[in-house]
Amino acid sequence: MIQKVKRLVNNAKRIVCIMGQEAMVECGGVNLWSPDNFYRIEKQYRKSPEEMLSAGELTARKVYFYEFYKNEVISTLPEPGPTYDAMKKLQEAGKLSEIISFNIYGLEYRAGLRNVIELSGSVYDNYCPLCKKRYPIEYVAGAKGTPLCEECKAAVRPNIRLHSEKVQNDLYTQAVLACKNADMILVLGGNLSGSKMRYCTGHYEGDKLVVIHSEPNYSDKFADYVICKSPKDVLPLLAEGV
Repeated sequence: MIQKVKRLVNNAKRIVCIMGQEAMVECGGVNLWSPDNFYRIEKQYRKSPEEMLSAGELTARKVYFYEFYKNEVISTLPEPGPTYDAMKKLQEAGKLSEIISFNIYGLEYRAGLRNVIELSGSVYDNYCPLCKKRYPIEYVAGAKGTPLCEECKAAVRPNIRLHSEKVQNDLYTQAVLACKNADMILVLGGNLSGSKMRYCTGHYEGDKLVVIHSEPNYSDKFADYVICKSPKDVLPLLAEGV
C-alpha cells in the first residue's frame, strides 16, 4: 500500500495535508483525551478536559482555567519531527499546496512550512481582548496566576479555539477551498469521524483521499486508501525522491 500511495504522491501536483492529534503526539505532545489523562484530569480538577478548556471556564473561573492551561496544555511543548520534515520536502518540491491543522502548537510554522490554515489557533499567539496587545507564550507561562495585560490589566487569553467556540468562517472557507481544489489529500494522524474533518474533506471531489494513522477507525471506509501506521514512519517514505 505504501508503494502505491507513493506513486500517487509522485504524480500529484496539489496535495493538501490535514493534521490530526496523533501528528502532535508523535512530536512529544500530550493527548489530554487519552483514557489515562482523561481520568487523571477529572479526578484532579473535577472536570473534563473539555470543561476546563471551555470559553465558560475562562470567563467564570479564570484562575482555575489558567492553572489548568499552564500545567496541562503548555507545560509540554512538542517539537516538529520527521512528519514535518517530510512535509517540508514535499512543499519545496512544489507538491504540497496547503496544510490544514487541528492542532494548537504551531508545529507547521515552526517547521518552516507555508500556507498553513490553523483551524484551532496557536498557543504561541496570545492577546489582550481589550487593547489587542500581543504577548508571547513565555509571558503567559511565567505569569503568577492569571496573566494580565500590561496596558489594560485585562486577562490575556491564548488565541486558540476553546470548547463551545466556533471555527472562524474565513478559516473554514480557506480549508474547504483547499480540499476542493486538491488532487490528493493526506490525513495525517487523524480520522474522518469528526464533524469538522468531514466538513472539510466532504468537498473533495477526487479519488485520492489517504488516511495515515496508527489506530483503525470505522470511518476508514470513507477513505480511498488507508495506511495503519504512525505518520512519522510513513510520510518520510512517501516524500523520498520527490
